[in-house]
Amino acid sequence: MLGEFDFHLLQVQYLTAAMAQLPTFSPLLMTAAQMQAEYDAGVLVRTDYLNKKSVLSLARGALHATQEDAHQAAIGVYGVMKTRYRKDPGSLQAINTLPVGDQTFEQTRQRMDAMKALWAVLPNDPYAVPPGPFVAWTGMNLAAFTAMGTSLATAQSAFVAAFEAFQMAEGDLHTKDTHLAEVAVSALEEGRSQFVVGTPEREVIDSIPTAPASQAPNKAVISVATSPGAGQAHLEFHALHATSFNVLHKGPGETEFTIVAEDIIATVYDANGLAPGNHEYQVIGQNSRGNGPDSTISIIAVT
Repeated sequence: MLGEFDFHLLQVQYLTAAMAQLPTFSPLLMTAAQMQAEYDAGVLVRTDYLNKKSVLSLARGALHATQEDAHQAAIGVYGVMKTRYRKDPGSLQAINTLPVGDQTFEQTRQRMDAMKALWAVLPNDPYAVPPGPFVAWTGMNLAAFTAMGTSLATAQSAFVAAFEAFQMAEGDLHTKDTHLAEVAVSALEEGRSQFVVGTPEREVIDSIPTAPASQAPNKAVISVATSPGAGQAHLEFHALHATSFNVLHKGPGETEFTIVAEDIIATVYDANGLAPGNHEYQVIGQNSRGNGPDSTISIIAVT
């Protein structure tokens, strides 16, 4: 679903750029600023969806880990109980009725609840000197076992809350995707009606993708890398199947590349105010399928 959403978001991004380039193009009576607002709202919905998905993944992992700890504790305590009370027929009979073989979170909770209830009424441990309540092993008394059950219940509640929040975010993503798709389809139809085939304006409209990419972009190629003036750099680039690009830069004395232009649909990049020295650039093509390979590094000597 996210791939389809990203494609429609990309279409809106292209439409925003087209509206800025074509002053008479105002599909659905929208301004370029309003189309940009549609894009920004889509990004927020996408971000919320991914955040909720991450929270759900963490909650699921925490629940699995907590259940496994509780499950192992229940197995151990059960075995020790049977050993300690093997000569007490009444207690042993009660212990033998405890649930075992728990597989789900709820079954583990039920097992622990039953064990806690019995633990609370068991007679003193036959082997305790001086006489005292049953303690399975050092650190594992009734209070510690109860705390593990509480942790399991807390983890399960957190998982349920995270799952519900994720479902809401997924619903919002679906609703927004439907809306963005409708905006894109309607805007493209208006553009094709407004501009005649063969005109520069129609070429802009026809450059907007109408279907998701069938494959990831090829390796980006920087075809032009020059310094047209003092403190300036100019790049031209392309990548087959790419619908947008990231431009990375590493200046004199720097050790790492940083992104200086992200998710742009233009195939040119200009920089001003650069320090004298060698400036390295890389370009990465992107589409709804993902990123293509980094381009070969181009070095521009800036004066």
